Amino acid sequence: MQTTTQIAYPALAEELQRIKRIGILVSGGCDSEVLLRAAADVSGSANTIAFIAVTPFIAKYYTDIVKAATDELNIRLIQVTLDTLQLNSITANTSERCYHCKKAVYSTIKAAAEKQNITILADGTNLNDTTEQRPGLKAAEELNILHPFKTSGMTKTDVRELGRLLNMKDPNRPADSCLATRIPEMTSITPELISLINRIEQSLRPLVKARLRARVSDKQITLEYQAIDKELVKAHGMKLQAIADNNRYTLTFHEST
Repeated sequence: MQTTTQIAYPALAEELQRIKRIGILVSGGCDSEVLLRAAADVSGSANTIAFIAVTPFIAKYYTDIVKAATDELNIRLIQVTLDTLQLNSITANTSERCYHCKKAVYSTIKAAAEKQNITILADGTNLNDTTEQRPGLKAAEELNILHPFKTSGMTKTDVRELGRLLNMKDPNRPADSCLATRIPEMTSITPELISLINRIEQSLRPLVKARLRARVSDKQITLEYQAIDKELVKAHGMKLQAIADNNRYTLTFHEST
């Protein structure tokens, strides 16, 4: 009997069948979860292992999403802890920060995967991602991280559709990026800044329907949100203002189009 992935996206299924036993790099984002579901659909849960890097830059909300998905699919989850705040190449926050961060994350996960006799790792990169400036893709290439969606010619729209077919709870949840992306380039990344950004965003993150960012510059926090979340942000305004005030930051709200 053919699987859902084989019927809907045969090129992806063929790629996954070729690999057979695979480690999926998951982040709590939609794309990596869809790949995880597709791998389990094609190769079976026993031949699929999920790996997540637990770093100060990733909100606990996303590790909880990953835990729920792997529990549902009966897939083994291996959490690899990495303190990115201890790496000067990352905290210096140069234009190459993402490259250095991904290189450290992928190297750490690769070492953990080898202990599980997993020799092939893959992530949720799709065709749309390759049109953007993503230094992390260079690190992935250097460490031989596969991109099955890209190889199969799948766009972000294709990935979301496959998620729906594979009974993903919310295949259209907002895309996100690590907390370090809220800090301007060449501004040092500190534990205090990461903690502040997380506290501003954490009460809204499970509820928003679109993109949310708490950007920090000098002593200013700008909370960027979409119009669809206007009333939600307004309802949390006083709580967010208190967090900013307690840290001696000025908080402003910016509705993006």
